[in-house]
Amino acid sequence: MTVHPLRLALLVRSAEAGRFGTTIADWFSGLVDQRSDFKLDLIDLARTPHTALPGRIAEADAVVIITPEYNHAYPGELKSAIDAVRRPWYGKPIAFIVYGGRSRGLRAAEQLRLVFGELHAVTLRETLSFHQLPGCFTESGEPTEPGTTEAATTLLDHLAWWSRALRDARAATPYPA
Repeated sequence: MTVHPLRLALLVRSAEAGRFGTTIADWFSGLVDQRSDFKLDLIDLARTPHTALPGRIAEADAVVIITPEYNHAYPGELKSAIDAVRRPWYGKPIAFIVYGGRSRGLRAAEQLRLVFGELHAVTLRETLSFHQLPGCFTESGEPTEPGTTEAATTLLDHLAWWSRALRDARAATPYPA
């Protein structure tokens, strides 16, 4: 039996060079590329029309969202993108990588859990969070906080498990409307 790689959509607000989220996306993408169980699809919200999002999310077996926290929440353009998709979120595992000030973006992740609960998605307990501070990443793009790469590996291991389970479940029985 051939096992196809899991399709992982990595959703970022903007992948412009020099942005903090881009640094995280580049590092995380490198970790995903080292694994044989995932095939990565980078979705840059600044360059992807909302009309293309439902199809890209529908093709994904799992989604990781990288987002900052602004004013104790996630950005409005991310909410617009999530709402543009609707049904393709159903029965999908979702993980978060967040960043911000003192809270490290965790308030944004908690609000996103509520939104994705309403969209019948399964959010992972594991969340990567970063202070948006100079020195968080080395000049070569590696995180400076010990244990970060190991935490990302755990997140990906759990995401792979949920992705397989939910992909198989959706194939056997379509998610009820």
